[in-house]
Parts: sequence; structure tokens; C-alpha cells
Amino acid sequence: MKLEDVEKGFAYPGSLWWYKTPPTKFWEGLPLGTGRFAAMVYGNPFQEKITFNDETLWTGSPYNPNNAQGPEILKKVRELIMEKDYTQADKEIMKLGSRPMYTQCYQAMGVLNVRFDDHTDYSDYRRQLDMDNAVASVSYRSDDVTYKREVFASFPDQVVVLRLSADKPGKISFTAWFDTLHTDATSAVDANGTLVMNGRVQDQLMTDTQTPYDPLIRSQMKWQAGLRVASRGGVQSAVSVDAGEGRQPVAGIRISGADEATLILAGATNFVKWDDISADEQEACMKYLEAGDLHYETLLERHLQDYQPRFGSCRLFLGTDMHPEEDTTEKLEDLRNGRDDAHFAATYFQYARYLLLAAAREGTFAFNNHNIWLNDLMGRWEGRWTLNINIQECYWPVESTNLPEINDSLLFFVQQLYEAGKRTAGEVYGFDGWCAHHGVDIWMNTAFTSPSPHFGFFPTAGAWLCQQLYEHYRYMPDREYLQKIYPILRDAALFCMELLVEDPETGHLVACPSASPENEFINPADGTPTGLSMGSSIDTQMIRCLLRNCIEACASLGTDAQLSGRMEQALRRLPPHKIGKHGQLQEWYYDFEEYEVGHRHLSHLFAFYPDDDITPQKSPELTQAVKAVLDRRGEDKLGWSGAWKINLYARLGEGDKAHSYLYRMLCDVSIHPREEDSTVTPSFEGNQGIQGVCAGIAEMLLQSHENEIKLLPALPKVWTAGSVAGLRARGGCEVDIRWKDGNLAVAALKPKLDGRCRVRAKTPIAVAAADRAADVTRLNDFCVEFTAKANEVYYVTPLQN
Repeated sequence: MKLEDVEKGFAYPGSLWWYKTPPTKFWEGLPLGTGRFAAMVYGNPFQEKITFNDETLWTGSPYNPNNAQGPEILKKVRELIMEKDYTQADKEIMKLGSRPMYTQCYQAMGVLNVRFDDHTDYSDYRRQLDMDNAVASVSYRSDDVTYKREVFASFPDQVVVLRLSADKPGKISFTAWFDTLHTDATSAVDANGTLVMNGRVQDQLMTDTQTPYDPLIRSQMKWQAGLRVASRGGVQSAVSVDAGEGRQPVAGIRISGADEATLILAGATNFVKWDDISADEQEACMKYLEAGDLHYETLLERHLQDYQPRFGSCRLFLGTDMHPEEDTTEKLEDLRNGRDDAHFAATYFQYARYLLLAAAREGTFAFNNHNIWLNDLMGRWEGRWTLNINIQECYWPVESTNLPEINDSLLFFVQQLYEAGKRTAGEVYGFDGWCAHHGVDIWMNTAFTSPSPHFGFFPTAGAWLCQQLYEHYRYMPDREYLQKIYPILRDAALFCMELLVEDPETGHLVACPSASPENEFINPADGTPTGLSMGSSIDTQMIRCLLRNCIEACASLGTDAQLSGRMEQALRRLPPHKIGKHGQLQEWYYDFEEYEVGHRHLSHLFAFYPDDDITPQKSPELTQAVKAVLDRRGEDKLGWSGAWKINLYARLGEGDKAHSYLYRMLCDVSIHPREEDSTVTPSFEGNQGIQGVCAGIAEMLLQSHENEIKLLPALPKVWTAGSVAGLRARGGCEVDIRWKDGNLAVAALKPKLDGRCRVRAKTPIAVAAADRAADVTRLNDFCVEFTAKANEVYYVTPLQN
């Protein structure tokens, strides 16, 4: 049986959100992005508003946050920890913190306003986000005319394109102008008819007191936004627009009586890299606006040729849309009222992939868990990249759901982090290598940025980022890529080996100082909640993973044999995983009591997922300890924490439990809800963990750790039938799967490399090549191994009695 035989006449459904009403606030808009330049489309008939952002627009300027007295402070902290004076160590470590203590703030750039003539009365309203084409559209009727808006953000041209049309000639009349929160910005229409707005970023103020940080990092960012308008028919003119009560009029563009119009929106800053702001933002913006020389159809074709193959590389069908007459808001309400909707889950899976393509492309910065979409000057958590789970979770689905190019954005980010992190490792710690901590801004502040140690002290963040970068290599072994990332891995390992000290009681090497992200333990000496100790489990697990990967990389590249030997010695001396008094995998080196048993972070389960140092097959006792942690943590924490649990339960093979979290998360807002959150659109704010949800769905359908491909390892009972195409397995293999009545029907394996391939399923299986017998070794009824040849297709089917 071949997959194409099973799927004759079958087509994967489109991925679409749609709404019957305009939005009432920012987070109800339709997000678009070029990877660098983001837009949120509102869709109000009377006045369109498109909030736009450039990922590089931040407060501040290049600065050195490091404390030159760091090595002496570190020495004192280590002494206190060895004396088990954890409370005093918490106080002392604060002297090691960044200057200033917080990161700089990500900034909204501006708003494009497009006000239409007499569109206050309307009917037949619909707005939608077509994810298959990355096009947002709005349509409605007013005065017996049907109006339509189509908006897309082009990666090839780095602009946002808006087309306005009507079903009757001469009906497109509007006024367009810019708004911004930056008070010194000015706008004008130049001699070429281009609307231009120039601005500078204001200095950062503390949210609560509106006073400057100490020390204040002066904002030196400059930016420009530009708009070109081309119309078919009608009259174009420069106008002065009333910007509202108490404000000066601003420059705008007026179109009257056109058949249709195309608006090209661009923006740029003077940012070059983390330590260089010498770019000419005006020249860059005008360069982007040259896209206005192209016709709309050409711009759309260039956009679709770039976007569609990437988005279309993975398809998922979990069930038919049983209520196509309901818009997305109505479907959300039905989910909250208890109706299961597998079709909605599949669309949410694709929404996560869509957002990655919108916000993290080749040559742009990494996906920011608080998003590049923003309508204020503060951002959530300053808009920083958070390195103690959030950014990593955003990249979990990149490899498995066939978006490997997105890894380039993470590498682009880490390469700059690596440069700055070497400075921090040397100045703050006196160590070789590089490091980063909990929160990072565009200036790559790799120091410890937080008012409390258990939140901000996380010098092994680089090791976790290295794990994600190495996953890209595991999915598609490529020597050239490995050579590129090896210095980053090696130098992270050099730092971590210097972070290790010998525990005089056991001889183990343990990270010191060390914390478990954002959680605290009860200090046995005085009963107080405390953050710092030595050898927290996540540090040990990440360092073990990093050393293991570095040793493997050294062997593959034939380099650094002496260093590899040192790493092997350190690896052997790391403490083993420990099981505590509650049967749980210990979170700390000692079996401390958690200050918050149900804490949202699951840091000490890193070894189970995303790493595979602990698995049900090779370490069943430790797997039970993982389950004990999940039981003790409870089920109330969702958001990114709930998304992590989906993946953890998928690794446990508990599909129904994974689905129970998935179902709740489809209609949840955030682990940290705020007033501005939307309850009428699917959440995509980073703390919701949408990418983690996507990765979890993929993990329920396919796993490929432990050097074998597991088909449908955690299929929930409610997904009785379905199909997925384009999932990726480690080792360079693409996998399509079809299932029926809760069991495998057929899977197609498409290896990119020659080699042995092992496949496991929950039912007895057989393997055959597309046009010849396969060299198969049957390990048992449920697991077979065969010799795969690159670019051939192998079919896995149920074993016939």
C-alpha cells in the first residue's frame, strides 16, 4: 500500500482565521511580518489602522553592562555557597548584576492611518488571515459598493503592501497619514509624492516612577517610515491632516475617485549590529520603497513564490470543519463551552508556523517570545528575548514541522550574543568562553538582569541555546553547518567547565553558583525562600548535553582532540540524576523543599524534553520520577508551561494527557494575562506558548530521538483518523503518516541520506521500498530496521497476519 493510494482525492484543508466583526483593540488584529518588519492590520471599515514595527527599534544604544569587580564578587559568592550560607549568597550575587539592572525596551515605530470617505454604514463585513498565502483581507458593502482590502508583508522586498479595490469604478477615496508615539517625530510629503516620517527614540523610563534608570543609557536610535501610493484613475495630492484635539496637523496623501490603489509601506533604523548603529536609516527606507516601482501583481507573485513552499512544507488534517458557518471567535467560545474541535487544533498548529515565518526569517533576529508586534513603548517584559525557556520553546517546532530555514534567525541572534557574551564571561566571571543570562536586549546585554537572583541569574542560558542549534544538525547532518556553530558550542563549553567546581563531599563537579529558573527552595538553615546554591539539576543536565554534543562535534570534524578529552573527563564527573523523597526528579543538587510546589517552570525536566538523556526505554525509574514532578506541579499552569507539558506527556506516550492540555490551551489567553489580551482571537502572545503547542502536536505524531523513528507514539483517542505530511525526523528523513480508527494506515519515509533507519510503532509493522524489496531486519513485531537510500521512498504499513 502506498500513501498516494490511500490519499487519492484527498486535499489538505486551508488554514484560515476569519471574523464577522472589526477588532476593538490591538491584539485582535491580523498579524503580518517580513521577519524584520511587522504589521498589525485592524480592518475597521471607516478607518484602517496598520501598526508597524521594525525589530531593531529599541531604547538605548551600544553599552557595556558588565561589573568589572565581578571575579572578586564571584569568589565571595562561591565561598558562601560552600559554607551553605545561601541567604547571604543571594544578597551577594546581586552585586554581580547588570548596569543598569534591566534591559532596554523594544519600541513601536508608528501607525499608518487610511481614512475612507463615508464608510460608517456597512454590511456583509468579513476580515480574515489566509495563512496559506500570508495575506490579510477585509471586505464589506457600503452604499451598494463592495470594498476589499488585501495586505501582505513581503520577505523578498521587505515592505508591507496594501491594495484597495471596489466593484464599481471611481469609488476609492481616502486620506493616508502617519501617527507615532515618538513625540519628536515629523512627517512630510517629499517632491516624489512619498509620505515620510522621521523620528528618534526617547530615553527609557522606569514604568512605575517614570524616572530614568541608573545608569541611563542614552537612546541614539533613529528611524524613518515611508509610504508610496499608486492608483489607477483618480487624483493624488499632498494634504494637511487634522491629527486630533490638541495636536498639530500632519502631512498626508489624498486619493480621490480612483478605481483601485496600492500602498507600499516601509521602515528602517540606523541599527547595523549589537555594537554598531552607523546605518543610514533614510537611505535604507528609501531602498525598501523602491518596491513601489513594481506592480501589485509582481509584488504578490514574489511574495508567494518565497512564502508558499515554506509554509506548505508541512500539512496536517485532524478532522473536517464541522461548523464552517462559525467564525473563529464563535469557534473559540464553543471550545470554552466544552466542544472538541480537532480542525481548530490543526489550524492553530499552522498558525504557530505562520507566525514563525512572519517574525523570524533568514538574516533577521530570532523570534521574540513577546513578539515583534507592538503598539506601545514598553513591550511585555521590555520586549526582551527571554533565555530560560521562552526563546527555546519558540524554536521547538522549527525542525520537526519542516521550517529548517528559520534556524538561521536563531543562529543570527546567537552569533551576536556570542560576541557580547565573551566580553561578559571575561569581565564578570574571569572565565574563558561566552555566556548569557536570563533576559537580553538588542544591545546583547548578556549580564545578569533582574532584581532577584532566582529570576535573573542563569549564566548557562548559552548552553540551552547551543542545544537548539545542535538540533538543526541532528535533523540534517551537514558538516559545513557544524563547522559554523562549533566555535559557539566549544566556547560555551569552556565557560561551563570553568563554572564547575568540585563538591568536596562527593568529588562531583557542580555548577557554582547555580539556580533553578524563577523557582526557589526553602533554606534549611532559616526557612526562607532562597534562589542560589550549587549544582541545580537544569545546569547539570544542560552542561551534560553540551559536553556530549561538543565531544560528538569534535569527532565529526576531527578537531580539538585534547579539549575533547578534557570534556570527557568533566562529563564523567558530573553528578547523576537524583530521585528525591517525594519520588520526584530532584530540582536541586540537594533534596530541598520547593518554595512553590506547583511552580510554572519545569527546568529540571530538560533531560527528558527537549533533551533525551532520560527516556522511558533506557531509564524507566527516572521516567517515573519525571511523572512525579508533573503530578506535583499540578495542572493549573498553562501558557508556555502548559505547552512544555504537552511535549513531556507526548514523550511519556500519554497522548490523552497531552491532548487534555492542548484542548485547554487552544482557548486560553496567557500564563500572564493582561487587560489588553484578546479573548476573541486565538492567542499568539509569546507566553501563550503557541510554538510549544505546535511542537507538542508534532511530538504526539512523530518522535525521532534515541536513533529511531516512532510513528504515532502519543496519538490521543479523540484523533481517530487523520493525516500529516512533511514532518521531519532526526537523521535527515521526511515523514508522511495516515491513520484510521486510531491505528497506523500507512507512513511514507523519505530519507535524504544513505544509512540504517529504525522505525517503531505501537502496532506490528512491515516496511517496503516503493519499487523494490527493502533490506529489512525485524527487531520485533513493533520495530524494524532497514538500509535506506537517499531520495527513495519507503512505506511502513500494518503487518498482515
